[in-house]
Amino acid sequence: MKVKKSLNFIYEKEDFLLRQFNICKKHVHSALEGIYETVIWLRSSIFKNVINDLTCYITDEPINFPGELAIDDVETFEPVIYINIMSITECFQNKEYTIDLKQDHATSFEYASFVLLHEVGHYVHALIGGSGKDKKERLYDYFDKGEYYYERFLDSMTDGTSHKEKKKYRNIPHEKAADNFARQYVNLICLNNNGEY
Repeated sequence: MKVKKSLNFIYEKEDFLLRQFNICKKHVHSALEGIYETVIWLRSSIFKNVINDLTCYITDEPINFPGELAIDDVETFEPVIYINIMSITECFQNKEYTIDLKQDHATSFEYASFVLLHEVGHYVHALIGGSGKDKKERLYDYFDKGEYYYERFLDSMTDGTSHKEKKKYRNIPHEKAADNFARQYVNLICLNNNGEY
């Protein structure tokens, strides 16, 4: 797994982050550490051969999704996981881990690790459950198989911010499976750090 970064805001002063983004600097840096430690763990895990062609692109641009699995270049097939550290921190501060991790308490390190593992879970499930002769075909098949459920959710969605709608989104089969994958491994990463985070 390769890592690329575009971090422009998280090294600003605490008051700037609070004023501009309502983000706590301590939380955002702990979340970034969670991403780094998860990448290190993944590179030595049983998934190391599966993720060797994945790129983890970490950004702090003010956009509203914490993570996304995508194909960056359709011609050469470059799968990429976009990780937005600001959005992860915002979701953490809004206690979305109660829905995602199904826990009453979490750290920003743990939540960020969960988000990255969730996206890796999508990738692993695509390669296992998708039809096709290569990774590209399997990933596209996985996206196609999930499209119906995502479209159905979008058709019934009001604005996607209510607790009820977020829980409903987490019940989309692809999301539920990726959540289970992430929950299965997130504690290992936190334990590897002696519970520091």
